[in-house]
Amino acid sequence: MIKAVFFDIDGTLLTSKSKVLPSTLRAIEKLHQQGIICGIASGRGPATLDDLIHHLPIDCYVLYNGQLVFSHDKGIYERIFTREVLEKLIALGDEEERQIVFGSRKKYYGSLSMRLGQRKLIKKIYQKLPKSITTKELHRLLKEKLVIPQKADYFKNMSLLSKPIYQCVLLSPESEADQLAARLPECTITRSNPYSVDIIPKGGSKLIGIQKAIDYYGIDMSEVAVFGDNWNDCEMLQGAGIGIVMGNAPKEVQAFGDFVTLANDYNGIDYALKELQIIR
Repeated sequence: MIKAVFFDIDGTLLTSKSKVLPSTLRAIEKLHQQGIICGIASGRGPATLDDLIHHLPIDCYVLYNGQLVFSHDKGIYERIFTREVLEKLIALGDEEERQIVFGSRKKYYGSLSMRLGQRKLIKKIYQKLPKSITTKELHRLLKEKLVIPQKADYFKNMSLLSKPIYQCVLLSPESEADQLAARLPECTITRSNPYSVDIIPKGGSKLIGIQKAIDYYGIDMSEVAVFGDNWNDCEMLQGAGIGIVMGNAPKEVQAFGDFVTLANDYNGIDYALKELQIIR
């Protein structure tokens, strides 16, 4: 019996136009009526949630890919970068003039382009870029479109070392994956789009964050269903009692789930919850 359902946000709860479908809202309301815990499991931080899902009845939040977990009235779990690793990430941003954003409890710090990247503008730009683009080309195109200069020691001067940082988002195309992993062995690097990566403390994941949340509620992982659509969802799709993959997910990601539903633009959440008889 399913006692908790966790939803990714982008590409899952939200349509391609960053809206929540009426069928999705009704489905989550039905889950609540049946006493089922409803949670978010996202790479996003708290700062961008209100604009997107403020109207949804959510009980629990697993954010920054599992590094920050809380309910409406209680902090459950948090894990931040060590000072040494944070220094390394700051150096990466400054020495190579990289577009990078640092996520804290209440806000994002860093490149304006990447802060915008948590919103709709940058997604429209991404949709027009080829997936085979190199790091240098990606930075050049982004600077041309957004006209954003970066000063020397830009990130160091933000005094980031005095702030708890849960996650970094770095502009980085798929072609750089191996090089980046070798440079940051103290981190887990995951991806939810072709043009940027989420960097978190080593060993972190949405699945671990969900485990912390359900321990708080006294629920077993076999009693959990999750919805996701991209690479940073694979571990939770495999580890939960039921892993539900959106129809808009890459084919490789779909292989990690137990059930592939309709796409996020076509009532995929409502369809899966009814097909699997999670809601009556």
